[in-house]
Amino acid sequence: MQVRRTQAERSRKTQRKILDVTLTCLLEQGLRDTSTVDVAHRAGVSRGALLHHYPSKDLLLKEALRHLLRDEIREVRQMAEGVDSGEIDFDAFLANLWERFSGPMYMITLEFVTAARTDPVIKAALVPVALEYNASLDEIWEQLLLRSSSEPRDRRLALNVTLCFLRGMGTQSVWRDDPQLFHDMLDFWKQTLETAGILKNKDQKG
Repeated sequence: MQVRRTQAERSRKTQRKILDVTLTCLLEQGLRDTSTVDVAHRAGVSRGALLHHYPSKDLLLKEALRHLLRDEIREVRQMAEGVDSGEIDFDAFLANLWERFSGPMYMITLEFVTAARTDPVIKAALVPVALEYNASLDEIWEQLLLRSSSEPRDRRLALNVTLCFLRGMGTQSVWRDDPQLFHDMLDFWKQTLETAGILKNKDQKG
C-alpha cells in the first residue's frame, strides 16, 4: 500500500526542489540573470507557489545558499569522520576539499561574493550564512586535528589560511586550466602544514 505524504512533507519536497533549481540557475546563468520566473518554470511550479515559500528573490537566494552550504558541511563532516576512522587519509580529505572549491559549490558562492561587494542586500544575505558555514568548518577542523600537538590558535589559523588558499586557487581556476599546478600547490601546502606541526608527517609514529 502506498503511503501518502503529509502536507508538511510535500511542502519540504517542493522547497528542496525550488532551492536545487535555484542553485542550477545560479551556476548556469549567474546571480544577476536568475529570476523567480525562470526558477518557477524550471522547478515545475507556479510563480505563486514559489512566492508562497519564498516571498522575495532575496530570501530565495539566501535560502538557496544556506541549503548549498549545509549540504556541503554534511559531506565534509562525513569525510572528516572517514579520516578519523582511518578510511581515508588527510591527503584525500584535502584533495576532496579542493574539488569542492574548484567545482559548482564555490562557483555559486563566488556569484554571491562578487555581488555582495556593491549590493548591501546580497551582503546581508551572504554574511550570516557564510559565518555559519565557517563556524561548522572550525568545529570539523578542530575535531580532525584533535590529536595534533599544535596550539588551538595555530590550528584555527591553519584552517583559515587553508580556506583562503583554496578560495584563491578556485578563483584562479576560472581563467587558468592547469590541473598539475593546482595539484603541486596543494601538495606544497600539505607539506607546509606538516612542517608547521599542524599535521603529522607520514613517517611520524603515534
